[in-house]
Amino acid sequence: MIVDEFASPKARSRMLAGFAREQIEKTQIENETALGRTIRKPRVSVDGKLGAALSTVKPDGTIVAEFNVEAVAVRWILRELELISPTLTGAYRASHTVFADGQELALSADGEIPNAFEYVIVSTLPYAKKLDPKDGLPARSKQAPRGVYAAISAVAAMRFENEATIRFTFREVNVSSGKTLRQPAISVRPV
Repeated sequence: MIVDEFASPKARSRMLAGFAREQIEKTQIENETALGRTIRKPRVSVDGKLGAALSTVKPDGTIVAEFNVEAVAVRWILRELELISPTLTGAYRASHTVFADGQELALSADGEIPNAFEYVIVSTLPYAKKLDPKDGLPARSKQAPRGVYAAISAVAAMRFENEATIRFTFREVNVSSGKTLRQPAISVRPV
């Protein structure tokens, strides 16, 4: 009788949902302990449906909890920056740099992005200001007449509006010449 109870589809769904709930809570606590701060609840998908109740999982279904949704936004922004970056030598495209809480990240294509309170994406090339000027003038590029960082920031803010606060800003960064310049940047923070 006990074997039959565990074998029923309803019971398997209930067990899977319970296990997932426990693991999500455990991971939430571990993440908060490691970071020393409260983090928001993860984005959960049940059988491919974002935000569905855990109890709706199929007996052989899947539950995915994403804890660092801001990292998804950062990767998307980087990909879009690379796509719309004006290209002459490729230096500008390669200059997009990510900082997590002020520390520069060395990112590979599939490298992990750590949890952070704020991510800042900025170009380290001095002429980046010409592509996103703060003087009220239009961008000085025929390939990106609406700017690069400003344009991507606006699209990303709408795309990830419930997952991260994304803003176009200017930040100080050390550039290749050794100077510190105030450069166009995109700030990504948890909601």
